[in-house]
Amino acid sequence: MTSLREIIVILSDLKQSLIAFHGANPVYPPPNKSEAMARVEEYIKLVVAAISRGDWPLQLPIHGSDKMMTWKAANQRRKCLLLFHLLAKSHALLRTNTTSTKRDIYYEDVSIWGNQPVLDSTVTQMTRLLNIPRRCLNIGATSKGLVAGSLNFLDGDGKLVDCQSPTGILIPNDVEKLSQFRSKAFHILLVEKDSTFQKLIDDKIESFIGECILITGKGYPDVNTRRFLRRLWDELQLPALALVDADPHGISILAVYRFGSQNLEDIEHLSTPQLRFIGLQPSDIEPLHIPDEAKLPLTQRDRSLIDSLVQRPSITENQLLHEQLVVLRRLNCKVEIQGLTKIHPQFLSRTYLPAKIQSKSWI
Repeated sequence: MTSLREIIVILSDLKQSLIAFHGANPVYPPPNKSEAMARVEEYIKLVVAAISRGDWPLQLPIHGSDKMMTWKAANQRRKCLLLFHLLAKSHALLRTNTTSTKRDIYYEDVSIWGNQPVLDSTVTQMTRLLNIPRRCLNIGATSKGLVAGSLNFLDGDGKLVDCQSPTGILIPNDVEKLSQFRSKAFHILLVEKDSTFQKLIDDKIESFIGECILITGKGYPDVNTRRFLRRLWDELQLPALALVDADPHGISILAVYRFGSQNLEDIEHLSTPQLRFIGLQPSDIEPLHIPDEAKLPLTQRDRSLIDSLVQRPSITENQLLHEQLVVLRRLNCKVEIQGLTKIHPQFLSRTYLPAKIQSKSWI
């Protein structure tokens, strides 16, 4: 008989899967090059016409919806000009069939952008306005994430990439161009920190849980790592399990992978709602009798993040995940994954993960 806990998980999965598949403003399939160029040209014409008329406040329609994007404050005039500059840059990239990263675009015109966050926010604004994934505008991202384990695929140049590496390999920048994914893995294990990622490789984690694919975004993940995880799920349909610290930031990182960063998920399709929270769960802290020296008190910043997380719809609608935050607040302490070494140096690889996977004790 299906338990209440299992029913809650199934219903939550179904809802998140539907959101991930349809999105708030679905763009399936993504526009091809000519369609993307046409849309960029359309908005360049709209901006030029508005500037020529001296329109202010400036209003532009968000493509595919009845909503408008508005600029009305005096200090937003420069933002409009930057948007126009970026539209022109994206058009040039599409016309010449070249790709550039945000970092490259910034350093090409440092005097125009001033700082990287200004460019980042303008890119976000443009993709929202056009309702087009950034990758379809030939604006890429620089990867920082690593992958290791039972996986190989062809990169954008058709070369075979084997991820069986003692240190992991950098996730390629051109995630959309990867193809022919092959794996003998039973699981995808997403790891919050690079140090834990390397320890699992050194401990030969596959000897204890079977062949697996290890991924780390080295903390809060970049776009490519999130997109790579989503592609692995789409291509291989393997159980995806998240291993993060039992603290508010660990759960926040889990939420970014699973539910999205509350930014562009309906456009970019970066979230992986099938991702499961295997550990380190706050509810494990007491049963495992983790030594006091491995526990750290919650800071005011931690408490503020908990307060923020419990108000997010994706969290409030997931009762089991919400309960983990309640436990964290009650215990008033946090434990990093490395804290498990206080029990035994290989407790994580030899005992914790195998037991969790065998009992399917994930959220």
